[in-house]
Amino acid sequence: MRTVLSLSLLVVCACGQIPPVPEPAPPAAQDPQALLAEAMKQFAAENIQVDLKAGTVTIPCTMNAPPDPCEYLLIHARGKRHEALLITKSKPSLLNGAMLMLGLTPGKNAEVKEKVPPPTIEEIEKGVDPVIITPPEGMPYWMTVAWKDEAGKPQELAVEDLIFDLRRQQPVRGIHWVFLGGRMASLLRGEEPVFVADFEGNLVSICYMTPENHLGTGVHEDARDESNWWTTEACPPPGTEMTITFHRKQPKLCVEREARVAKEIAAEEAAAKAAAAKAAAEGKEPGKGDGK
Repeated sequence: MRTVLSLSLLVVCACGQIPPVPEPAPPAAQDPQALLAEAMKQFAAENIQVDLKAGTVTIPCTMNAPPDPCEYLLIHARGKRHEALLITKSKPSLLNGAMLMLGLTPGKNAEVKEKVPPPTIEEIEKGVDPVIITPPEGMPYWMTVAWKDEAGKPQELAVEDLIFDLRRQQPVRGIHWVFLGGRMASLLRGEEPVFVADFEGNLVSICYMTPENHLGTGVHEDARDESNWWTTEACPPPGTEMTITFHRKQPKLCVEREARVAKEIAAEEAAAKAAAAKAAAEGKEPGKGDGK
């Protein structure tokens, strides 16, 4: 098996394993155009479309019908189907390589540390967090999905419109995505390291997962809660063939969603302020009745 290396270009080999260090190749064998052509050939074999000019990577996927809350936005077919929104058959290591080609570099996963000294039982009962969570850090990217509805009409959404926030009872707000880049590790002691996502199949998480075997993660104040995420009514029927596109730069669709959410938040805050003013004028506490 081969990998493709060229300047900042890195494509993980199709088998996911670290190849032996090659002998120095003659200059002609290192031609960037030839290496790029080889990389595109490997991507095409896995239905991975790379548009370097647009800064996008697109793969086919299928809408899932998870029976449990969603820990993952996207998995490979061998991943955790019971808690994922979307499923793809594209090879994780090559998808990771394609994202590296866009200029993304691996970031830092979330960290969880116990507080020292730990809070007392009484403090925990009052809501004091016993741990310190440092959110993931890294280069941002955006995702959109596209499909055709039952009438054959094209549909396209930012992926956030597919994710339901159970605590707030609405499509998720305030989430963003960072690139982690996966991880090489030995599956069994003494074996050669492999690209773990090729075997586990978990690609993009909505909540914080360790170790960072996945390619990317969502960052959100409730991302520590793996039971908080579900599917929205905007999701197409289970089994719908779709595409998911990874964007190096924020696409228009995501900009428009952010603007829409900002207007919704402003309207909600204005309504709450008006309700509080009305309650104050009537001598009532906001949200309270007349006490009868």
